[in-house]
Amino acid sequence: MSGRVLVIDDEAAMLEACQETLVYHGYDVTVCDRAEEGIAVATRLPFDVILLDLKMPGKDGLETLRELHAIDNTVKKVMITAFPTISTAVEAVHEGAFDYLPKPFSPDQLLITIERAIGQKRLAEENQRLRRALGLRSGFEGVIARSPAMMRVLDLVERLAESDSSVVIEGETGTGKELIARSLHGNSARRDAAFLPIDCGALPDNLMENELFGHERGAFTGADSRKPGLLEAAQGGTVFLDEVANLSLDLQVKLLRALQERRVRRLGGQEDFAVDFRLISAANESLERAMHEGRFRQDLFYRLNVVTLSLPPLRQREGDVTLLAEHFVSRLNEAGTKQVDGLGKATLDVLEQYPWPGNVRELQNAVESAHSLCPGPLIVPADLPARILVVPGGRSPAPVDDFDTARRQFEGQYMEGLLRRCDGNVTRAAEASGIHRSTLQRLMRRSGLRSEDFRS
Repeated sequence: MSGRVLVIDDEAAMLEACQETLVYHGYDVTVCDRAEEGIAVATRLPFDVILLDLKMPGKDGLETLRELHAIDNTVKKVMITAFPTISTAVEAVHEGAFDYLPKPFSPDQLLITIERAIGQKRLAEENQRLRRALGLRSGFEGVIARSPAMMRVLDLVERLAESDSSVVIEGETGTGKELIARSLHGNSARRDAAFLPIDCGALPDNLMENELFGHERGAFTGADSRKPGLLEAAQGGTVFLDEVANLSLDLQVKLLRALQERRVRRLGGQEDFAVDFRLISAANESLERAMHEGRFRQDLFYRLNVVTLSLPPLRQREGDVTLLAEHFVSRLNEAGTKQVDGLGKATLDVLEQYPWPGNVRELQNAVESAHSLCPGPLIVPADLPARILVVPGGRSPAPVDDFDTARRQFEGQYMEGLLRRCDGNVTRAAEASGIHRSTLQRLMRRSGLRSEDFRS
C-alpha cells in the first residue's frame, strides 16, 4: 500500500529508521526534526499519515497534534511516545490521534500501524465518493450502502420500479423497509404522485378502516365532513402498508376487495369509485408463516406477495456499519451547532463487532448519543452507549483500561437490566432502584436507552 508519510521527531536515529523502513516498502516519506518545521510542511503538502513524537523541545506533541488537526482533519496522526500511559493515549485520541506507537517499536509494528491508518483513510475517502454517487441516483435518497447484499437489493429495486406489481418487503425491525419502499416509488413512473405510508399496528380496527377507506359526512359521531382515505388520496401514487401482518382478518377482506376490483367505498357511502394506486407492504416476520398460522388470509397473501424483497440485517451488511456511522455523524454536524470530526479507529472497531439487533435504527441512535456526549473532536469508545461495548453474543464486556469507561459499562448494563425487569416503566424502575426519576432519565439518555424499547 503506497502513501505519503510525514515523520516529525527530534531524534535523528528515529527519523532515519522510519524513513529507511517506509521508503523500502514503497512509501513517499518526508522527515522533520522540529514541530514548527513539520507544521509548515503539512500546511504546504498533502499527507496520508503523520508520525509525531509526543515529547519534543519547543512545541510538545499534543499542541502540535492540535495544530495539525486544524490544518487537515482527514490526515491520520500517529503519536510516538517513550512513556505510554492510558492517560496520554486517551488524551491523544481525544485530540484527534488515530493511534500511538510506544518506543522502541519494530519495523513490523511501524508498517502495520501505517497500513491500518492509510487503509482507514482510503475507506473514508471511498465512503465519501459512494455517498456522493448515491446522492446522484434518483429515488435512492437516504439509502446508504456499499455491501454486496444491499447492492443486490437496490438492483432489484431498480428492476421492480418499472412495473406496477405489488411488493412485500420483509426484514427485521430497523432494517429500513420504508426507505426501500420510498426508493421503489421514487424510481417508478408514479414518482411525481403521492407516497402515503401507514403503520398497520398503530391504530385500532375502526380507525384503521377509516384511514384506509375514508368516510362520508355523518358516517359516525364527529364525522362533520367528507374525508378521503389513503387508497383514494394516493391516486396515481403509492400506498405503503407497514407491518401489514397486524391487519385484522376483517380488514384483510376489505383490502383484498379493493385490490381485486380497484374500487373503494367510503364509510357511510353508497357508491364505489375507481382508485389507482400501487401497493407496497412490509413485515418484520414471514407473511407466509402468518398465513400458515391462520393470522393472514391466503388469498390476500398471494395478491400482495407478487414479489418479495428480503432486506438483510445490518450484521450481514459487510462494510455498511462504518459507512452508515460516518454518514450519521455528517448529518448530525449539518443539523446542529456541535461539530465532530469523526469516529476513531477503535470506535469503528467496536461498532463493527457489535451485532446490532436493532439494525440501522439502533446504530443511528447509538451514534447520535455518542455525538451528543463526546467532549473531543473524535468519538471514542467511551462515548458510546455502554451496551455497545459488549462483544457479540453479550458474553462479556470488551476489555477497557480506564475507570470512566468501565463505570459507564456497568451503569449501562445495570440500567438495561432494570428497564427490562420493569417493562420499560420509568416510574417503576425509579422506585425499584431508589433513584430519583429525573436522575434515572438522565442516566438513560447517557446510556442511549429508551423506555419504549423495553415494553412488551
